Amino acid sequence: MRGAIGVLGAVAMAVLTGGCGGSEACADLEDDVLLTAQLTDNGERARVEVELRRPELAAGSIPVKLCEDHGLRVDDVAMTEVKRPSGAVIYEAELDVVSQQQPLTRRFELRTGDGTSEFTATIDAPGFEISSPTADSEVSRAAALTITWEPPHGADAKIAIKVADEIDGTACLGAPIELEEPDDGEVVVPKSQVELTPEMPPSDGVCAAFVTLSRAQTVPLTPTGGGSLHPDSRVEATTSRTVSFSSVP
Repeated sequence: MRGAIGVLGAVAMAVLTGGCGGSEACADLEDDVLLTAQLTDNGERARVEVELRRPELAAGSIPVKLCEDHGLRVDDVAMTEVKRPSGAVIYEAELDVVSQQQPLTRRFELRTGDGTSEFTATIDAPGFEISSPTADSEVSRAAALTITWEPPHGADAKIAIKVADEIDGTACLGAPIELEEPDDGEVVVPKSQVELTPEMPPSDGVCAAFVTLSRAQTVPLTPTGGGSLHPDSRVEATTSRTVSFSSVP
């Protein structure tokens, strides 16, 4: 999900002082830049992608870049400028995965020739483990699929659930099952919902599949020292966990 992981964009307001090199426009703090950061954490790695846009152009805008000699950091990790095939510029970094301890505060810094502007985002989408199905287990389609995980403490939230074919594998199940359920630690998928595709069912009836659970939260970026951003600047955080299993007759 570079989908970008949204989440640190605040820093992007690059230009406190000055001009950009070259012909491309760069972000100017005085222009009320809109920063959107996407943070995705799958338990193995956490990735951040930041976009800076001109809010006055709304959907017609494309991401703008930081000016030369300016930099963006997240939790003391320098973000790297990446140009997409479309020509739009984003900023990326990899961070430590979300710990079980929540809430978690991510800190963003924009460094310019005149100093540093700081922003924070407090995220409450804790990491967790899926307890069933267990990794590499066999689950019969003749029975319901019970999915269990660690629920958050004292939270009234939703969790997204997806059951589908093995990632990048041969399609053998029917259409993916996608649900949004209370984040209370258990959901039961009726046996009638897990079925083989009628087009090319495996001859032995065994299908590599996976369950993915995702917690999502959108939080504002809060200035904590110097600088400012458009008030809609935000971090879009997703914490997900995936377990692979075999769907059997």
